[in-house]
Amino acid sequence: MPALNFKAEFADDVTYGHKCQTVRAPRKDGRPHCKAGDTIKLYTGMRTKGCRLLKTAVVTHTAKVRIAATEMFINGHRLPSAIYDRDCEQTDNEFAQADGFEDGFMQMRDWFDDVHGLPFEGTVIYWE
Repeated sequence: MPALNFKAEFADDVTYGHKCQTVRAPRKDGRPHCKAGDTIKLYTGMRTKGCRLLKTAVVTHTAKVRIAATEMFINGHRLPSAIYDRDCEQTDNEFAQADGFEDGFMQMRDWFDDVHGLPFEGTVIYWE
């Protein structure tokens, strides 16, 4: 059963169901983290004495994600940045907020730039 670790800053959002997705860098061995239908365990503090299971969930789907300085893409499709653009299912700000970044895309972009560098390419994992 796949297990995913979350930084403490995201733990409460995962526990209480405010965060039902996560963006992950590619694994070093090239394998996917998980696939649709997998049951996953979500932890914080893995490999420490403070390790805590946040919840168990089922993966609904995954997608490729690319985060750049001024835009982001899901499966090659650019997410619009204007909150008023309703020709789409989701804007970059809505995606960022769903991922635990209350202030939206710019906060998420800065976090990924600090932690991984930009442009960032990885996978977004969604669960129920």
